[in-house]
Amino acid sequence: MAMECTILADNTALTDRYLLSESGFSAFIRDGDVRVLFDTGFSGVFLDNARRMAIEPADATHIIFSHGHLDHTWGMQALLPELGNETTEGEGHPSPIFLSHPEAYLPRRRPGSSEIGTLYHADILARFGTVQLSKEPVWLTDRLVFLGEIPRVHAWESFTPNAELTLGDGTTAPDHLTDDTALAYKSDTGLVIISGCSHSGIANIIDHARTVCGDDRIRSVIGGLHLMYADQDRIDRTTRFLENLNLESLHACHCTGFAALHTFSKTLPLKETGTGLKTVW
Repeated sequence: MAMECTILADNTALTDRYLLSESGFSAFIRDGDVRVLFDTGFSGVFLDNARRMAIEPADATHIIFSHGHLDHTWGMQALLPELGNETTEGEGHPSPIFLSHPEAYLPRRRPGSSEIGTLYHADILARFGTVQLSKEPVWLTDRLVFLGEIPRVHAWESFTPNAELTLGDGTTAPDHLTDDTALAYKSDTGLVIISGCSHSGIANIIDHARTVCGDDRIRSVIGGLHLMYADQDRIDRTTRFLENLNLESLHACHCTGFAALHTFSKTLPLKETGTGLKTVW
């Protein structure tokens, strides 16, 4: 059975789909009986769009956060009432597994700003389902895997933290976004990488996925590549890395940025991507 991935929220919406967009990301993934809500965007936009496409996010067996930023997690404030028994009519929805890196729920701020991390602590989400925290890969099906913590092996994908984490003991530390992760799907002809933001670096993510899945073939990349603030040297290095993969398609969106998309379009199989896109693998 094939895996199906539908983008529920993105910075842009596909032409003629008449769906909403926002600065955020959310996708719904089906692989057999497993239904994954991967990120929830910034608001309830993902929920409205999903229902226009006959998708019910509250029926997800897994709710997975790519990392703990507001534009990937704050949509939970729209979803939690749907999961609550008091507001659910009929037989209700299944209790999901909330899966993420352990640091996804830590408070985080930029200097002079308010909270940019998750609104809900793991203890609150545990009232609505099962919270699973893992730095290690977690196989959701025999083909779909949560990659866990991404090793940072490509120096050119490093960055200087611009925010601080508040740790469990109350102290603060630079936010290296260690919680940033992705999903990988083992299709018969290669891996499909689904990323929320790629703060870890898309090359690092892909190399880790190859190791975890035992397959060097990369069929497609879907999601944000976080190159909107990158200089041209990093964009060019990323382009060369992706060129060597012989991708079937590249669905770069969300935080990728115009300069990177423009560069990609010259040599890579870049596809129009946004809210409403459905791909089957």
